[in-house]
Amino acid sequence: MPRLSITLAALLVFAAAPVSGQERRAPLPDHLTIGYENEGKIDASPAGCEAATKELVEWPEPDMSDAIRQVCGARKRHVDAYAGIQKSYKALVKAIGDDTRLDSATAVTSLQAMVKACIDHKSNITNGGHNISTELIPNNIAAGCLNLGKKMLDEEVAWFNDSENASLTPP
Repeated sequence: MPRLSITLAALLVFAAAPVSGQERRAPLPDHLTIGYENEGKIDASPAGCEAATKELVEWPEPDMSDAIRQVCGARKRHVDAYAGIQKSYKALVKAIGDDTRLDSATAVTSLQAMVKACIDHKSNITNGGHNISTELIPNNIAAGCLNLGKKMLDEEVAWFNDSENASLTPP
């Protein structure tokens, strides 16, 4: 009798196990988080740019105005790229929907790691600069890597939205 109970228990456990590829996947986050310093906290307002620039340098006019303009440009590129990748991420989430054949959560984790690795790589091959370059360099690096991730997401969304690709592998 104990042997039958063990066999029955094993069969129940096996029967309750999800079939490969059909297990319940974790829901995707609403917001893509890359995990780099100051992510989502960049102030590209004129007042924010001016304050940041004046913390770095004390230059006479017109040099100070030019520095503020450059810092604002780099910060705006960063903020725009961050908003862009978020928009593209939301489009991807909508395009893939609840397709249980996909490991979407792992794909998102890989995307986050790719963009973060891009930022880390580029940051590690620069000397960091001085004066306003300490603002320009990290903002331009982040913008470039975020745009790279956005481009990949946009290509994937276009691929998923093309009905001819329903059973093929993404780009």
